[in-house]
Amino acid sequence: MEKHLSVEGMSCTHCVNRVKKYLETVGTDVSVDLEGKKADFNAGSDVDMDTVIKTICEFGFTVKEI
Repeated sequence: MEKHLSVEGMSCTHCVNRVKKYLETVGTDVSVDLEGKKADFNAGSDVDMDTVIKTICEFGFTVKEI
């Protein structure tokens, strides 16, 4: 299932890589766009999006599913 997140607060490639590395642990085909402030990935039906969002927020970003 394709998921799309708005990720505010990313300011550099390190931020992008941190989000991407985490999303690769829960999904596939991960794409994180610094300029577009978004992340896209494919997740199985067993992925808890509340946990995904909470975890990325703990990195210091503001996240919401779009």
